[in-house]
Formats: sequence, structure tokens, C-alpha cells
Amino acid sequence: MPEINFDEYVGEYRNIINQVSRISGEQFEFFIQLRLQLMKSRVFEQFQSLNKIRILDFGCGAGATEIYLKETFPEASIYAIDSSAQSIRAARERNIEGVEFIHSDAFELPFPDSYFDLIYSNGTFHHIPPLHHKKIISEISRICRVGGNFFIFENNPKNPLMMRAMRNNPFDADAIVVRPYMLKRITAIAGFVQKEVCYYFFFPKFLRFLRFSEKWLSSIPLGAQYFYWSIKQPTTN
Repeated sequence: MPEINFDEYVGEYRNIINQVSRISGEQFEFFIQLRLQLMKSRVFEQFQSLNKIRILDFGCGAGATEIYLKETFPEASIYAIDSSAQSIRAARERNIEGVEFIHSDAFELPFPDSYFDLIYSNGTFHHIPPLHHKKIISEISRICRVGGNFFIFENNPKNPLMMRAMRNNPFDADAIVVRPYMLKRITAIAGFVQKEVCYYFFFPKFLRFLRFSEKWLSSIPLGAQYFYWSIKQPTTN
């Protein structure tokens, strides 16, 4: 299975996503905003009691998410990291105030212990060989404070249209689908406890009048995507 070089797709990433997901009727930016609103609705009350929060986007690509992440959490200090040097270069050219973009392809993340209140990752882990998941999530645990939040957004392996979209996506050629039970096992080893598995985006744009019902469907593994939300637990001696 070939290893994908994301440097080659920086300029075309958005167009490719729009092409392979055209059946949804929605655009690239819609899905970013949907993910962030789902996440914000879960952590809003908790963050109300904090004076300052730090957020990490693990696998940020060319930084499109950070435009909306800053809008969603305007008072937060936001850090975004990716292994693609060209993606980080493009991200920095966006000049988003209050966001620091970092290039690193090392297993060790360049942050102090217990630094972040919220760690977000979208569509990253299916590009990381499963052999490395445990080590990477252990490192994410190190930089997440006790009580901090870890959100992993992934494509739903049980949704056939999503799997077709991945097969048609050139930079998903190396993808190995990630299932919630896998994330539960590995995050638990790293000191996280599962808070929620939520499936979402059941209806394309022409059926958007039905989207109000998704809050009642979120436990049914048929939505195009899902997120796995876990909380960092204190260590016990």
C-alpha cells in the first residue's frame, strides 16, 4: 500500500474533497463548520469556567479548519501541527491571528506535559499505520491536561457511500479505516475514558429538512462520519 505524500495535494485538497463528496450536495467548508459545532456543543459549558484555553489541531493540513476554529473559540490559543511541510507553509500564508502552525513528522510532539485543554483531529488516524496509533495517542495523552478533551473525527466504515468516496480519493489510497472500538481500546490504554461516540451527517443537502432528527440518530452507525470523544483521566498510583 503506497504512502501518501500530502505535499503533492496541497493546492488540490479542497477540490478533491468536493469532487468525491459531491453526492452530499455540500462543500468542504460545510463539513469543517459542522464538526466544530458538534464539538463546541459538547465542551461549551466546561470552557465557560476557564479563563484561557489551549487547543491543538493534530493533523491540520493547510489550515482551513483554523479559520473556523478561531471563530468558534475566539479567546483560545490555537496550535496546529502537521507532517506535511508544504501544508504548513500554505497554512502560515493564511496569517490567522492567534494560531501557531508547526511542522513535525516526529512521534514526540513539541509541547509540554498537560498543555492542552482540547485536542482535535479529523481524518488523520486513517493515514497513520495502526502499529503507530498506540504510541501517538500516548504522546497526545502526555500533552493533554487531566480533564481535557480529545476528539477524533473519522469516516464511518459502515457507510457504503463514504467508503466509495474514500476509494475515489487519491490521497486516501493508503487509508486504513478506523473503527470506534479500536479508538476506545487504544485511548483507554493512554489514560482516556470514552465520553461519546456520535454518528452524524445522515442526510444529503436535498434532504436537509430531515437533519433536525440527527440528534436522535447519533447512536446508529449509519451516518457518513463519526466522532470519538474521550476525557483524560488522572493517573492512579
